[in-house]
Amino acid sequence: MKKMSKKQQDYIKKNTIPWSEFSKDFTDEQNRMVESEIAYYDALQSLKKTRTEQGLTQADLAKKASMPRTTITKVESGSYNPTLQTLMNMAAAMGKRIKITLL
Repeated sequence: MKKMSKKQQDYIKKNTIPWSEFSKDFTDEQNRMVESEIAYYDALQSLKKTRTEQGLTQADLAKKASMPRTTITKVESGSYNPTLQTLMNMAAAMGKRIKITLL
């Protein structure tokens, strides 16, 4: 990700409020929904990070996982809600496993 300039950082600081202030009136259910979305996007970022650390392009991973490159693109961007099988296939193609923990 490209580093923000000082001007951009100052703009964001001046025009945003802290998360704690924004979310102070959330219900328990809203907090659970937010936590769920964060966990989901963390998982997607983990897949992308693993792919790039292994020096694989999206096309490389798609070929190894026997799926269209567009599926990899959509999964990594969060624009597609993949099945567990799709995630497992992507992970296996990189020599990894998916671990699900219920908390």
